[in-house]
Amino acid sequence: MRRLLLLGFPAWLFFLCGWAGAENIVVSLVTPSAAYMDHFVAVEKGYFREQNLSVEYVRAGGGVATPALLSGDLQLSTSAGSALSAALRGGPVKIVYTNLSKPSYKLIATKPEIQTLKDLVGKRVAINSFGDTQHLALLLLLKKHRIPSTSVLFIAMGRNETRFAAMKSGAIDATLLLPRDAFQVGPSQGPVLADIGKEIQLIWSGAATSSKLLAENRGLAERFLIGAIKGREYARRFKEQTLAVIAKHDKSPREGLELDYDATVSSMTPEGSVTDDVLRDEIATRAELTKMANPPDKDKLFDYSLVKKIYADLKASGWQPRP
Repeated sequence: MRRLLLLGFPAWLFFLCGWAGAENIVVSLVTPSAAYMDHFVAVEKGYFREQNLSVEYVRAGGGVATPALLSGDLQLSTSAGSALSAALRGGPVKIVYTNLSKPSYKLIATKPEIQTLKDLVGKRVAINSFGDTQHLALLLLLKKHRIPSTSVLFIAMGRNETRFAAMKSGAIDATLLLPRDAFQVGPSQGPVLADIGKEIQLIWSGAATSSKLLAENRGLAERFLIGAIKGREYARRFKEQTLAVIAKHDKSPREGLELDYDATVSSMTPEGSVTDDVLRDEIATRAELTKMANPPDKDKLFDYSLVKKIYADLKASGWQPRP
C-alpha cells in the first residue's frame, strides 16, 4: 500500500484481502460504480479465487494508472481509453478487453435556448479533461453530425462538483452527465441534446495491460479476464443480486444505482470486444486530435484473442452463472 501511495495514488484504496497461495495482482479502478460491476461481482462470487488470484484494486484515473501500468506497478488498468492514447504514442500497452462501448453519458444543455447540437456552435462545453473519454465521445458525436469540433469551446473542469457549480451559475452551456449524475443534479436548465450511447461507440471501459506482461505472463492476464468475464455475465443476468453487490461499494441512493446499472448493461459489448470499424474510427479520431499523421495499425493497439478464447471455452463447457 505504501508503494502505491508513494507513486502518487489517492489515499482511497479498495483492498481485497488474499488467501494462502494465491497470486497477488494490482488493478486500477476509476470510481466504485456500476461501470465496474464485473469486477465487484467477480470478487463477491469467488470467480477470481477460482483462478487462484488475489486482486488489490486501487482507485486511480487513467492519467495515473497508465504510467503505473507501464512501470509494472499495476498489472492491469480499467482506464482503457487512457491506455489507448499511450499506445498510440508508442507506449508498450494493449487493450485486451472492452466491457463497455456505448457511453451512457447524456449531453445536457444548461440554457433553455440551446435546443439542438447545432446550437452548440460557439458555445462552452464542459468535459473532465482533454483527450479523455468524454472529450473523445463529443468529438465522435460532432463528427457524426458534421459539426466542426473547432466550432465548440471545450473546457476541462475535472470533478463533478466543479461542473455542477458551473451549471448552476451558467458558466457553461452544456456538459456530459451519467444517469446517476443527472439524477443528483435534478431537472436541468435545458434539454438533453444527445444520448451518447445511442449515437456512437468507443473504447470506454475494459482492461489494458502491458505488452511485457502479455509476452512474459499471458496466463495471468487470461486468468484475470476469466474472472472478470464471469462477473459481467452474472451481473447482466441478475440485477437485484448485483445491485446488492454494487451498494457495498457505492453509497449512492438506490434510484441512482438502478439508473447506473441499467445504463451499464445497455452499454455492454456482446462478448468483451468491439468490431474493427469501431476501432478504426476511434484510432482515426484520436490521431486527428493529437495531429498524428500515421497512427499504428489496430493490431498493434488491441489484442482481443484472450477474451475470444475465454468466451469460446465457456460456451464449449456449458458454463452459466448461477444466482
